[in-house]
Amino acid sequence: MATQAKHFTGEIGIHYPLHVLNRYSLPELIGLAENAWATLERFGFRQVWTNDNLEYRSVLASSAAIVARLPVKLGTAVTVPYFRNPVDLAMAFATISELTNGREISLGLGPGSRSILTHQVERAKPLTIMAELAIALRKLFSGEALKRADIPVLASYFHLNAEQYALRFKTQSPIRLYYGPSLLKPAVLELIARHFDGVILQTLYGIADMNASLARLQSARSQSPLQEPLRKVMLLNASVSRDGQAARQHAKRFVSHIVSGWPDNVLEAKGIDPQAIQAVRRAYAENRGVDYAASLTPDEAVDRLIISGTAAQCSERIAELFSLAARDGFTQVAIGVPLGPDIPEVIDLWGKEILPALR
Repeated sequence: MATQAKHFTGEIGIHYPLHVLNRYSLPELIGLAENAWATLERFGFRQVWTNDNLEYRSVLASSAAIVARLPVKLGTAVTVPYFRNPVDLAMAFATISELTNGREISLGLGPGSRSILTHQVERAKPLTIMAELAIALRKLFSGEALKRADIPVLASYFHLNAEQYALRFKTQSPIRLYYGPSLLKPAVLELIARHFDGVILQTLYGIADMNASLARLQSARSQSPLQEPLRKVMLLNASVSRDGQAARQHAKRFVSHIVSGWPDNVLEAKGIDPQAIQAVRRAYAENRGVDYAASLTPDEAVDRLIISGTAAQCSERIAELFSLAARDGFTQVAIGVPLGPDIPEVIDLWGKEILPALR
């Protein structure tokens, strides 16, 4: 498998999930991005991805700071539509585009984690909200007027009163809309195919689910009014460390809010006992935060969903995913959440052990 993986010729990205990496300040996160650029650039490293959660560091401020300091592309995986109205969101990323020297922004969008978000804001009509948001952003970024009638659900949710809105300045780089990462049900696949430039697929769902999603997306895209082929980014969910047990325990910070948001039938399909997740669900329902919920997450949930351990322990499964990325035309593999307990070590392992072995 490793011999096939070397044929992947796309970009490498890295995902800095701000809530999982809450122990790092923004200046420290910028330093980590600089470290990744210095270590991984020779392997095709091109993009830093951030994400969006209430109560943690701002996706907008963090993203702007990173691209102002480094010659990298920006991605969000994801920005949530319920935290700020679509005009404000368009304003923010159009402003950030002035810092990118023309480098593309991959604006990943998603309705947010059920386990966290639904206890903080009203998560109204997610499919409709996502479709309207894509319409709104596409119009605003292109310089067109956005009519309130084009986005009735969003307009009601955010109490937008004007008949129409427009950006009074121009974006300075391409801003492409990505959906994900989330569980891709048939209705979501149709939404992606009709309204989005690309999709972010997490590997935690397994290769079989990824293959099924890719097939459905290709079929749906052929019926879409969008002419460009769908761009595909693989968010490779791995936690690596020279201490394999530490890597596994760290993964629980991410796994906790994933499994607590899944219905029982999905957990069972992944071989996870729903009863073992009830305490984790209560922790999020009580808004007790990631650290506490992670402490309640069973080992089996990590083992079922995440590649975790030392570089040697993870190498075969990582090589298999790089082979899939090469075969199915992914434009990028992003080193994804949960990364590992020590980010400088994670970057060092990917740069010195994991990526060289895939060549």
